[in-house]
Parts: sequence; C-alpha cells; structure tokens
Amino acid sequence: MFCLSVIFILREFEVVDATAFGSIVTGASIVGIVAGVASQSILKDIFNGFFILFEKQIHVGDFIVINEEFKGSVEEVGIRSVSLRDWDLKRITIPNGNINSIRNYSKDVMRVIVHVRVSYEEDPMKVLESLQEVCDIMNEKYKDYLVKLRPSSYLGFKVYGITDIEKISIGAKYTITGVVNSEKYFAILREAKLQVLIVLKKNNIKIGYPTNINILSNEDNINE
Repeated sequence: MFCLSVIFILREFEVVDATAFGSIVTGASIVGIVAGVASQSILKDIFNGFFILFEKQIHVGDFIVINEEFKGSVEEVGIRSVSLRDWDLKRITIPNGNINSIRNYSKDVMRVIVHVRVSYEEDPMKVLESLQEVCDIMNEKYKDYLVKLRPSSYLGFKVYGITDIEKISIGAKYTITGVVNSEKYFAILREAKLQVLIVLKKNNIKIGYPTNINILSNEDNINE
C-alpha cells in the first residue's frame, strides 16, 4: 500500500509518464498480492507454532506422526516449522501452518496390541494357555516399564482372547495386550511378537496361513 502511494505521488509530479505509470502500478500490485499471500502463510506458520510450543505438544526426541503421513523422531521444534528424522535418516521439515494432526508416540503411556492367527485345527484352550505364557514372560522381563495402576498393581500383559473367527481360510485371531511406558513401546512390541512366535512353536501350535482348496469335478476325475 505504501509503495502504491509513492507511485501515485510520483505520477502527480510527472516524475513518471503515463505509460511507465501503468506498468509500475501493475507490477506493484502483483508484488503486493504475492507479499500478502506470503505474509499470510508466515503468520499461519507462526500462529500454529505458538500453540505447538505453548501447549508442549511435542519435544525434541519424541517419535511422532504428522498428518498421518510424515513420521520420525523430532529434531527441532521452531516457531515456523517442525523437523523430523525418519527411518531412512532423511530430515523432513514441515511448516507449522501445514500441520493438521499430530500423533505422539512418546506421550506417557501406550497400549501394546499383538494379534496372531492360529489354525482352526488347534485346541483353543491350548492356544490361550500358550499366550498366557507369553504374557507371563513379558510381564517379568519388562516389569520396570509396565504402567502401575496402584503401587502393587500393574496394567501388564494379558490375554484378550479370541477376537475374530470369520476368515475361515486363515484361522482364528487371538489377541494379547499390555500398557507400557511409551519410551519402550516399539522395543516391547517387537519382543512381544517374537515371544508369541517362539512360544507357539515350542508348544507345536500352527499359525494360520492362507490355503487354497481345489475341487475336482467328476469330469476331471474321469479324464484322469
């Protein structure tokens, strides 16, 4: 606006002619529009950044997912942008104005959920007993990272039970869960999956997998 005012004053005093005046005004208008859009973007970044910092939504070192798309460990939280380091060690910088959602895996506590499909041929009670064995192992190994409900009570691993029997060609789905400190979430999740495989194999329990059933017609049998 200031630039346009100066241009009009120069025109009044005939410092610039009519042809040059039109070109200058057009150019100044375009620059003004671009500057306005840029300033709006910057203000949006700063506005969102203020709330991210003020509300302490994330901290350096947190593992987060932004907009259900960008994931990694937080390297920098600024007033205009957030920088992450992803699994491939690439640095990703997202303007705060583009951040619509943040999922923070490092906030307090998280629930570990492990599913496994077991062949329908297996005895359900034997499977449940084996999964309880897994829970006992996890509760002992990671007792320092289990969430305490009371000084003497933990929200440790437990067998949730059978959670799906619809996919007949694969097997019944069983689930175990546990509430842990978020700092060890991924390590405990990997260990829980490993223990499920180890214990089921030890107890000779078959994990479900897709199978193909070929049905031969009478004509096929005759041709053979």
